[in-house]
Amino acid sequence: MADVTGVLDLRRSPLADTAFGVTSPGLSLDELPFRSLVEVRSPEPPTAPGLVWRLGPAWWLVDDSPTTEPALEVPLADEVRAANPGCPVVDVSAQRTTIVVTGEHATRLLAHGCAIDLTVLPVGEAVQGDLAGAQVVIGRTADELRIYVRPAFARHLAAWLTDAALPYT
Repeated sequence: MADVTGVLDLRRSPLADTAFGVTSPGLSLDELPFRSLVEVRSPEPPTAPGLVWRLGPAWWLVDDSPTTEPALEVPLADEVRAANPGCPVVDVSAQRTTIVVTGEHATRLLAHGCAIDLTVLPVGEAVQGDLAGAQVVIGRTADELRIYVRPAFARHLAAWLTDAALPYT
């Protein structure tokens, strides 16, 4: 068997080497790379650890902490399969990176590039749409907005967010 010690240290975030991040009293932007993400097809919300976002009818995205062991598939996928027998579960961890926006100006910032009114998005809900020309999923927790963006658009979106954040920092 091959030695996989340190293989997770070789991963590179889509925003590596970009110096992305904003920290100010009214707004904070940060990337949460390498999240464990699985999509589930189920008529009911799946039983799963972490955040469960509804993407559409019978379509769910589960977001949990990054894996700590190298594997072909995140352990979260097996965990969700075991808790939801018969429901298709697909590891999509490499398909998206996560950007977190917090602070009193978070929804105002995103409104500059998103036609969806995020002020009425309830806690625990998510929407899909375009943000600054990038297809994203935006979910609201009690204290943050999580933006799930494909790696190919992550640098574009990070640059746009950084520029749009200037009036709020």
